Amino acid sequence: MTLALADQCHWWEARRTMDSQRHAGKTVVVTGAASGIGRAAALRFAREGAIVVGCNVSDRSRAAASKFFAEQGVEVRLMKADISIQYDVDALFESLEAGVDVLANVAGVMDGYMPLGEVDDDTWTRVVDVNLTGLMRVSRAALKSMLDNGGGSIVTVGSRASLGAGPAGVAYATTKHGVLGLVKSIAWYYGPQNVRSNAVLPGGVHSEMHKSSDRSGWAFERASIAKAPMPPKGEADDIAAAVSWVASTEAAYVNGAVVSVDGGWSAA
Repeated sequence: MTLALADQCHWWEARRTMDSQRHAGKTVVVTGAASGIGRAAALRFAREGAIVVGCNVSDRSRAAASKFFAEQGVEVRLMKADISIQYDVDALFESLEAGVDVLANVAGVMDGYMPLGEVDDDTWTRVVDVNLTGLMRVSRAALKSMLDNGGGSIVTVGSRASLGAGPAGVAYATTKHGVLGLVKSIAWYYGPQNVRSNAVLPGGVHSEMHKSSDRSGWAFERASIAKAPMPPKGEADDIAAAVSWVASTEAAYVNGAVVSVDGGWSAA
């Protein structure tokens, strides 16, 4: 018997588990840690014993996240940083007393689902600066620390748009394809030096970034049609669980991998 779509929603809920000491004593940096997947990842790492340093560019989001983490009974140090600015990236990593063991690259911006014929130069530049250049700068800084300390793990959150395009805007899809090139290059060059680099690709996720993204009218219609047969959206916690596992020593033989966490979107 085939279940109605509503009855299938969140059938994976019962399988969410947590290893309370998986990252005990590790220093973990999470970008975009004040909301959505980044906040969920920071919470997960903190609950699993890590020393967590998060960054976000928005003062309002950081204030709300600080309150959230306090209510959850965990400590996450939040810093203001725009990863597209080299000075901010340098300041973030210079603040770490013992280097970094794990980097979770989560920060990113949307492009309003603008196709090529609608995207403007300012939107293109901003998306590339954050999603690709900023990602490179943070990863480069973390890599230096990891090489100095004998290794580490870099986990980068991409997107279903890393493998295709679909309704994603042209700037967003282009940068998310670029994510995989960076992830695999790091894995190939630095795996022998005990630095692992992997990508986690979410499908549809309930998050503030997707709620707040303005959409081109024509692109919105196309996106609505494309998403009609897809599985229900997941939660940020679903992605955080995958990020935590890939970052951990349990995944020590996983390097250069692309892990889809999309409830079956990639099978559609």
